[in-house]
Amino acid sequence: MPDKQATNGTRYHIDGKVFTWTTDDGDTVTIPLRLKLKALRGLSKKEMNVDTMFEMFEAIAPSQGEVAEEMDVNDFQAMFVAWQEEYTKLSGATLGE
Repeated sequence: MPDKQATNGTRYHIDGKVFTWTTDDGDTVTIPLRLKLKALRGLSKKEMNVDTMFEMFEAIAPSQGEVAEEMDVNDFQAMFVAWQEEYTKLSGATLGE
């Protein structure tokens, strides 16, 4: 599948059930689009903000935290929004539904 473009202009790629984002620094973040329910327990009732996004990110892609911590907060948010849109397309529901 060809690369897609997020609202901030960053390109990302969907390969099967994996979302791959390449940062401006050339680092790659890989996030699954199929999630285990245990990763989301307790997060669905929280207010969506940067802390909650990072907590959710660590729950679903724990090995990717170091790359994410080095990202600009606006880039992280753009990545999270693009991932969430792709997740919704695949699952037919928004995260937490």
